[in-house]
Amino acid sequence: MRRPSNLIILAAAFLVAIAGTFVFGYRAGRYAHRLRLENEPIRAWMSVPFIAHVHHVPPEVLFRAIGLEPVPHDRRPLRSIAHSEHRPVADLIRDLEKALESAGHTHPALRPPAGKGP
Repeated sequence: MRRPSNLIILAAAFLVAIAGTFVFGYRAGRYAHRLRLENEPIRAWMSVPFIAHVHHVPPEVLFRAIGLEPVPHDRRPLRSIAHSEHRPVADLIRDLEKALESAGHTHPALRPPAGKGP
């Protein structure tokens, strides 16, 4: 039986290294994308289920925070909800941020700066 040459072993190791680079690069990219979404402030184009998904909070909590009954497939953006409820979008966003804060998830921009107090 003949032993594989060093060139074949080197080529196999090179292919494994390339595959590992792609796998870990893909995972790092997905993690960065998730962090970016999680740290993005609430905007008028977002829907309540989207905000709930990104912040890992049940949508029912957020619907109740803005004074609506939870509807399973309500994918309207906050802009449309505010228009139909005759409320400013800023009020809805403020109510959602308070609900997220009370649920234990705070946006980094809402947290007080770390360090020594006054």
